[in-house]
Amino acid sequence: MSEPIPALLVMHADLAAALLRAAELVYGAIERVEVLSNEGLSRADLEREVERRVAHWTSGGLVFTDMAGGSPHISCSAVARAHGEIVVVTGLNLPTLLDFLHNRDRFGVVELAERLRAKGQDSIRIQRGQKV
Repeated sequence: MSEPIPALLVMHADLAAALLRAAELVYGAIERVEVLSNEGLSRADLEREVERRVAHWTSGGLVFTDMAGGSPHISCSAVARAHGEIVVVTGLNLPTLLDFLHNRDRFGVVELAERLRAKGQDSIRIQRGQKV
């Protein structure tokens, strides 16, 4: 078994912490996953903080953001461009985070990112009510 891929969740307000807390209730104790809020940080400050947190990832990792085009996504994408095996996955939801946790020691960074994209899309469902 290889070393689990590390992750950083970078999101608006306290969404990253809430998602990680929910995942811990389902999955159990979680290691090598950090959270970072953009609250109170300029884009430059956020970029510096992301860089500081991923600098020690010698074999790459995944950075999760909440939505494309937001300051977390823009800042993380800028940092990832300077690092070969850091991949940004945007639109994180709980099923995707749980799939990451269950599979992060089975796949490489890019292969896992592709798997998670598909998982995220598949986890969005529409349930219509029945007429009575």
